[in-house]
Amino acid sequence: MTSFIWTDDNIAVAEKLWADGISAREIAERFGSKKNSVITMAGKHRDRFPARQSARVSLPADATAAQRAHHADRVIRVTFSGAEVTLPRVAFIDGAAI
Repeated sequence: MTSFIWTDDNIAVAEKLWADGISAREIAERFGSKKNSVITMAGKHRDRFPARQSARVSLPADATAAQRAHHADRVIRVTFSGAEVTLPRVAFIDGAAI
């Protein structure tokens, strides 16, 4: 299969299909391209192809025990992006024996 070249006209048509909710796979099939080609092109033109997924919502700080699971051998850490992740306890960091 030869590589597909995205022209301004093709990008405009793909932009309309994207806005209509057509999947990247279906857009690729219409152009005779591959899904990853559409995704890469959309990433390069993010101003014209807005993200379809909403940002991940974390639990509120006052979440009840049923909402926030507690594991004795795991600890919640905050990443640089602000996401909360659950990781195994590390004795020399957490100060507790495992």
